[in-house]
Amino acid sequence: MNEQHDKAIKAALERDWEGAIELNLEILSISPQNIPSLNRLGRAYMELGQKESAKDAYEQVLKIDKYNTIATKNLKLLPHQKNNLATTIFTEEDFIELPGITKSTSLIKVASRDTLLSLVCKQSLTLVPRTHLVSVQTQDNITIGCLPDDLSQKIKSLLKIGYRYSACLKGVSDNTVIIFLREIKRPKRPSAGTTFSKSNTIKSTHTRSTLHKKSK
Repeated sequence: MNEQHDKAIKAALERDWEGAIELNLEILSISPQNIPSLNRLGRAYMELGQKESAKDAYEQVLKIDKYNTIATKNLKLLPHQKNNLATTIFTEEDFIELPGITKSTSLIKVASRDTLLSLVCKQSLTLVPRTHLVSVQTQDNITIGCLPDDLSQKIKSLLKIGYRYSACLKGVSDNTVIIFLREIKRPKRPSAGTTFSKSNTIKSTHTRSTLHKKSK
């Protein structure tokens, strides 16, 4: 049984939703009240846009454990779930933190609840510099929020000199969004430090200060 569980988890991680359904149904045929398998089954149905089947799976969970947070949360998400997930672009991000290279951050000025609840973990996102902030958009140009003020200013400045980033959704609720940023390119010069290191922040501040003095 443990081997089947491992295979079911692996299928979900690899986004093999059809395989995940088959494997979890096999587990449930032997252990009908297996809550982790029912939750995984519901998630797989959700990802394939099969809302009624997903609802049935999550409701079965709540019959066994009426306080189950996974099933409760996903039943709330279900009405807002998009049916065209097959066209959504996902990343292979592993969320492993690398000092100076990656950063998780909450967004400000987030979109409406309905928009947020249609998002999916690991969904690929785009950074779009604006006048004051950097907005974060889905691949179909829907803005879901903005980077915080200080991070927006830093990213905007670094984009102008050749830095490039990937972004994806790490977590979402009905009023918060957490994204994962990864530096994927930086200028080919010795002074170009990693984006999220303290030294890079100090250099950027020093450069602005020097330029300000020269302009006087």
